[in-house]
Amino acid sequence: MPKVDLQIRKPQITYMQVYACRVLPDSISMKLITSWGGVMDVLMDFGFSSEFTGVYFSSNGSTGMDGNGELTISVSVLSKGETSSNGYFTSDTFYGTGAHEGGHALINALLKHNVSINPDDKNKTSSRAFLERATARDKGKLETAIMKEAKKRYGSNPAISGYGSKNAVEKVAEAVSDVYANKGNAKPYSKTIVDVLKDIKTGKFKPIIRVSKREMGI
Repeated sequence: MPKVDLQIRKPQITYMQVYACRVLPDSISMKLITSWGGVMDVLMDFGFSSEFTGVYFSSNGSTGMDGNGELTISVSVLSKGETSSNGYFTSDTFYGTGAHEGGHALINALLKHNVSINPDDKNKTSSRAFLERATARDKGKLETAIMKEAKKRYGSNPAISGYGSKNAVEKVAEAVSDVYANKGNAKPYSKTIVDVLKDIKTGKFKPIIRVSKREMGI
């Protein structure tokens, strides 16, 4: 299991560590902290650490990141060991799972702070802007634009994992997991995808996202 540097995440990690250790067995709480570390490493690298807002435990075995920056994770998942998925995921570690969800949280943050959605609408209300972001997130609009740009730069669109082959949303998150969990051993295409994410953050790549009224349900 990758080591988690607790010092660089204070005060947030201190609260998480205390909370987890009070309500969970030691073996599970450390897995939670390791998963959480994967989320935070991604967000901190992109300057979005404040976009992570909390952790909730699910009873149905699901793990996910919602649009508010809240990580849902199942205690039953944390209770299991790190077993091989034979390439279905880019990383079979708890840290890699956290980095994958950190990739989803990163998309949320980029949509909020760095991406233009329906830029021709100059007089949109804050509620309209929120609805546009939520719809863009639900439809995978930014991930689709990222994969189009990554394919252009790389020259092809190879698979990086079985789970990442589901759609653009999961492929971007799997690329993030690959780069952060596997580091120098990450697939070259995963590195290209993460480079596109970095270029969105710095403004070198400026995708324009369009969301229709029909897609928003209005």
